[in-house]
Amino acid sequence: MDLTQLFEIAQYFATRLDGAWFLAAADKLGVQAAFELDVEAWKRFSYVLGKRLARDYLPQPTWPDSYLEAMTIMARILKTEGREVTVDGDLITIRVTDCETQRMIAKAGVADCGIATVTSHQGLAKGLFGKDLEIYVAHTKNLNQGDECCEVLVSRKPISAAN
Repeated sequence: MDLTQLFEIAQYFATRLDGAWFLAAADKLGVQAAFELDVEAWKRFSYVLGKRLARDYLPQPTWPDSYLEAMTIMARILKTEGREVTVDGDLITIRVTDCETQRMIAKAGVADCGIATVTSHQGLAKGLFGKDLEIYVAHTKNLNQGDECCEVLVSRKPISAAN
């Protein structure tokens, strides 16, 4: 087995473990409780990932470059492909048309990743730059709601409805 195959198995493992955990929690505790726990788990995971990346790979992080690099790493781990990222001033726009997690959610039909997505972006940034970082995230389009993509807006300034 080469490193590419091993990485593909690791991606499968990460996404399937998340889904299996959520479904087991939903069966035992109900969908709402599972959703709340899932959001908290992603908040903690993304924060710890951000801290690890800052410690070992991005030791002097700068905004937005290090955040974009960390987000790319997280997206690769989670097999979030079909990504388009644009930066316009302080506003980062991420559009995703091919997401393994979204496909699993659609197949299971039990949840929506919107709040966990927002929390994950916030946690990743706070892990990189510190818990006091002011970061604003809006999940404005959602493949699971029939949109053509998932769209997430990230900024260090409040995001207006006009964005």
